[in-house]
Amino acid sequence: MSGSSHSSRVSSTPSGTMDVQLLEEKMNEARSKFERACQQIVLLDQKIKDLEVRYRRAVRNKKNSFRYNLRLRLSVVTGVKMMYHHYASTKAEELARLRRQIPQAETGD
Repeated sequence: MSGSSHSSRVSSTPSGTMDVQLLEEKMNEARSKFERACQQIVLLDQKIKDLEVRYRRAVRNKKNSFRYNLRLRLSVVTGVKMMYHHYASTKAEELARLRRQIPQAETGD
């Protein structure tokens, strides 16, 4: 019997309201992921600057073994940063799409 009362509660809630709530939850999650990705990009930018300073110092002091290691690390960190840019871009697109969907869900179109 409790199952029938549960189904009546679900059916009494307008589907548009549930859709809007779901869209808002998805939007909050996407926004949170976008913000975290942006924070990581800032940290990676700083890491790249630090590695570049160390690389220039190794060049100036003719430390070839350090130069090679630092060049590899710069390459990897730069690649990771590019992946975060791509990820943040997809989350920004997802946010824009969800923002467009909320007014449609509210009006029931």
